[in-house]
Order: sequence, then structure tokens, then C-alpha cells
Amino acid sequence: MMKDNKTTIQPGDLVTLCGMNGVEEKPIGMVKKVFYNNKIEIFWLNENIAQRYALNKWIYHGKLEVISKASQQSS
Repeated sequence: MMKDNKTTIQPGDLVTLCGMNGVEEKPIGMVKKVFYNNKIEIFWLNENIAQRYALNKWIYHGKLEVISKASQQSS
């Protein structure tokens, strides 16, 4: 899944909502699954703040920005 800034969102990445740079308490979630129809399943780490913004576990990739990428290790 590609975003406007060409960042690929993958399972394990930490994400938040786009445009929340100036907000002190922002929802942070971990990507669980990425589906073909640009929907992403999120596990919200601070669920009480996510509920404040009326977020559910399914969000379109265009509304998210990556905070931290998950490292991909191969064995």
C-alpha cells in the first residue's frame, strides 16, 4: 500500500492519523493487516484516545502516517 509520500505501510509499523503534529495526545496504533482494497487493520495502543477521535480498527491508508517502521529480519 502506497501513501502520497511513497511510504509503504506494512504489518508491525506504528502509525497515527495524518496532520496531528501539533496535538499532544494523539492516537498511536500498530498495523495488524494490510488488505488489497487499501484498508488497514489497526490495533490501537492507547484505545481511550482512539475512542475520543471515534476511530475503529479499520482505516484507509490515506488517513495514516508512519511513526516508526517495523524492521524486517530474515533468517
